[in-house]
Amino acid sequence: MKTDQKIRRLRRPVGAAPLSGRRLRANWPGEVRIAGAKIACTVLDVSSGGASLKIEAAPEAGAELWLVVENVGPVAAALAWSENGRVGIRFSEEQDWVLTLCNQRFNPAAWLKTN
Repeated sequence: MKTDQKIRRLRRPVGAAPLSGRRLRANWPGEVRIAGAKIACTVLDVSSGGASLKIEAAPEAGAELWLVVENVGPVAAALAWSENGRVGIRFSEEQDWVLTLCNQRFNPAAWLKTN
């Protein structure tokens, strides 16, 4: 067996930027704001285009909302889907801060110690 056959090739997500489709596991505390109401949530995963949230009271379909996460300003979004205490939201604009987090988390050079 050739050594080339033992190497697993990694696939890149489809998108304009190399990391645009990548979803990051998050488990961050957050808050959803809808028409003045504040609902606590947990961000389960996030991409530059949207997020998956665990939330007790799901907003109505198509509702416009704001996601608030620590160290990130409010992000405009809309409800994409809802199922069993989980919701998916679609951000109004691509979020560069998520791409930066992806780059930091998946850049092997960032893991190397520098003295």
